[in-house]
Amino acid sequence: MAPWPRDDKRIPKGYLPIVLVHDHDDEGDEETRVLVRVKDLKEPCMAALLELAEQQFGYGQQGVLRVPCDAQRFEHVVNMARKSKAAR
Repeated sequence: MAPWPRDDKRIPKGYLPIVLVHDHDDEGDEETRVLVRVKDLKEPCMAALLELAEQQFGYGQQGVLRVPCDAQRFEHVVNMARKSKAAR
């Protein structure tokens, strides 16, 4: 997972921009923009997050993919996916 600078419109090859949306109840939503390696999306734990995104935001999202997850939890999932892949 890499930060996605707002002023840079170029996305490196092999990466997908994602907006992480974390609900803060009465404070509204907090959004974090990140770049994720496309190959990390093939891992089962990432698939579960994508299913959550479908349930909350719909299958036909327009624009950048939104995922209902805070940045800390998402980073943990990405690290677990990479460890799982390295163990194979």
